[in-house]
Amino acid sequence: MKKGIHPEYYEINVTRTDGKTVKMYSSVKKDLVLSTDNLNHSAWTGQRSNAAEKGQRVAKFKGKFAGFGDL
Repeated sequence: MKKGIHPEYYEINVTRTDGKTVKMYSSVKKDLVLSTDNLNHSAWTGQRSNAAEKGQRVAKFKGKFAGFGDL
């Protein structure tokens, strides 16, 4: 590795949405407080709020462009 081109790494505290703190390393010397993590993001929880609307959007699209051929 070349000397002098890599950033300094600092130990920081990352606070999750449930209040637990995790120690990590970062080149930014600032503690983080997360507003979204695997405890409340829909990609991990499986509670997608817009999944029910997907069928409605497809039907609206097909209705809008029905005159352009077989969709």
